[in-house]
Amino acid sequence: MQWYMIALIAIAGLAALSIVAAVVKWLARIGRKAEGLIDQINLAQVRAETTPKSLAGMESILLPQIMKDFPEYNSAVVYDRVRSDARLFYESAIEGRPLYKDGISAALRERMTFPGDVAGGIGIHRVSLSDYDRRSRDKFITYQAAAKYEDAKGTTHQTRLHLKYIAAYDDDFANEIRVIKCPNCGAPVPTSGEKVCRYCGAALRTAPGLCWVLTDIKEDR
Repeated sequence: MQWYMIALIAIAGLAALSIVAAVVKWLARIGRKAEGLIDQINLAQVRAETTPKSLAGMESILLPQIMKDFPEYNSAVVYDRVRSDARLFYESAIEGRPLYKDGISAALRERMTFPGDVAGGIGIHRVSLSDYDRRSRDKFITYQAAAKYEDAKGTTHQTRLHLKYIAAYDDDFANEIRVIKCPNCGAPVPTSGEKVCRYCGAALRTAPGLCWVLTDIKEDR
C-alpha cells in the first residue's frame, strides 16, 4: 500500500511538472507573439514617421490643358511657390498667425486654421499637380504637397497638403470673386485665359503678368 501511494505521488508530481512545463512553454509562445506584435507596432510607427504621403500626380493630363490656357505658365516656378507656401503654412502654425505677405486672398487669410502641434522639423518632400478646374469663368489649379513636421514630443508627422490657387492678372479680389480688367480700356474680361479684349481688341497678354493667388489650403494625415 505504501508503494502504491508513493507511485501515485510520483505520477501526480510528474503530471504537475508537465503542466508547469506546458504553461511555461505557452507563456513563452505568447511572449514571443507579444514581442512580435510590439515590433510590428513599432515598425508601423517608424514607417508612419518616415514614409511620405502619396500624391495624386496628374501632370501628364493637366499640364497640356494649363499650357493651352496660359502659355506663360512655368511649372518649375509654380512648384517652388507651392513648396514655399506649404512650408510657410507650418511656420505660421508655430507662430499662431498667417505669415504670408502676399499671394493669398484676404478671405483665406481671415479663415485660415493651423494644426496645433507643430514644433519644428518642417520639411516638404515633393509637390504634385492634382487638379485643374477650367469649367467656370475663373481657373483654379490645385496642388498636393507631401510634408512633415515634428511635434513638441519629437514625434514626426507625415502629412499631405492640398493648396488651391486661382489664376489672376491683378489683385482685385472681393470675397474671393476676382475682377479681371483689360489693361487698355478697363472693361471686364469674362474668362481668364482670354488673349484679346472683346471691347477694344487690346492684347491681354500686356497685363502685368499671370500670378496664382492662394485661395484654400487643407491638411490631411
